[in-house]
Amino acid sequence: MSEKYIISIDQSTQGTKALLFDGSGSLIRRTDKPHRQIVNEKGWVSHDPEEIYHNTIEVVTRLVTESGIAKEQIAGVGISNQRETSLAWERSTGAPLGQAIVWQCARAADICERVEKLGAAEQIRARTGMNLSPYFPASKIAWILEHVDGAKEKAAAGDICHGTIDSWLIYRLTGRTSYKTDYSNASRTQFFNIFTLRWDEEICGLFGIDPANLAEVCDSNADFGETDFEGLLPRPVPIHGVLGDSHGSLFGQGCRKP
Repeated sequence: MSEKYIISIDQSTQGTKALLFDGSGSLIRRTDKPHRQIVNEKGWVSHDPEEIYHNTIEVVTRLVTESGIAKEQIAGVGISNQRETSLAWERSTGAPLGQAIVWQCARAADICERVEKLGAAEQIRARTGMNLSPYFPASKIAWILEHVDGAKEKAAAGDICHGTIDSWLIYRLTGRTSYKTDYSNASRTQFFNIFTLRWDEEICGLFGIDPANLAEVCDSNADFGETDFEGLLPRPVPIHGVLGDSHGSLFGQGCRKP
């Protein structure tokens, strides 16, 4: 029972995969489950955050059970995730405030137009490296605050988390004890100053966001907390190695220098 294994979670646009690797990096087993693509008559694209979380627990449970290894042999967890998909949830309970807005959804285009009229587009591009666009979480999170019942009030009270899928999974998997994101996901929010490596308070202000309600930004191989997958494992194991999926793909192809 000396062999140790790593669970890798890949939460993507179409579904959630769990993969088991041994100590040499060899793939031992894979499980997956799709989730619904919720598209309304306006063409808005959403995901159900609870469905994503429960699918994550399910695929990991199947992975460990079907692999036949002892649960004590699990040493840690890594996460890669669909980038830009944005949501908000209650800090106190972990309950999502509405659905997650998927990366390709442009429902927040009017918010970008409003910010552009303030003459801030070039400032945003210069600090974040990205052109002003509803593709990114900044306008999506602003849309949630403006359109989801109770969101603005919870934000004012500090009882809200504005996040991407990585921080949502980390928050729930750790029993609401860890509210963190990594540099790769933070860099895609359009809130993150890529020169100071901090949330940009001025840009947050343009979108009506309090940076205190955003996740702590950490190195991609930081300690993101511990999880036992709701009692599946006999003891909690650390979550390390969190990356946006495209960033992870680049790293996996050996592109490790600027």
